[in-house]
Amino acid sequence: MAKLARLASVAALLLSAVAARAGDPAPLKLPRDYRSWAHVRSMVVTDPEEGMYGFHNVYANPAALRVLRSDKLPVVYPDGATFVVSIFEVKQEKGLVVAGTKQRDVVQVKDAKARSTGGWRFASFDPSGKPVKIDPGTCAACHAGATETDRVFTRYTQ
Repeated sequence: MAKLARLASVAALLLSAVAARAGDPAPLKLPRDYRSWAHVRSMVVTDPEEGMYGFHNVYANPAALRVLRSDKLPVVYPDGATFVVSIFEVKQEKGLVVAGTKQRDVVQVKDAKARSTGGWRFASFDPSGKPVKIDPGTCAACHAGATETDRVFTRYTQ
């Protein structure tokens, strides 16, 4: 009888753990086709002490691009709007600042359910596309200052 009670207790714990996890969103993946999305901006973060140091190429999926092209403020992105930022080493060649070796890709996806991170989910991937552990709270804290643009720093450049 005691064995049966212990098994029931273990089963209940497992079921509650599974139920708690069922509400967790699946980990973000690096979209395979992001390079076919609109390239909306290139920029360089020049401070090597800055966490996002590097030469950035920013891509937006169609949902993000529609809002990004709008002149209206404040901006509100729909769920699923996605940005991918490819970050490269900063190199200087013959007086030009150019992209060197790829360092990583970062992804920002609008998800209203992600309340603790301002309605956005964040992920980072190494140059081969493998996930890199990050603290999404740190990403969200930095993006919190972009209030009129729904926590997005990127501006559309034509």
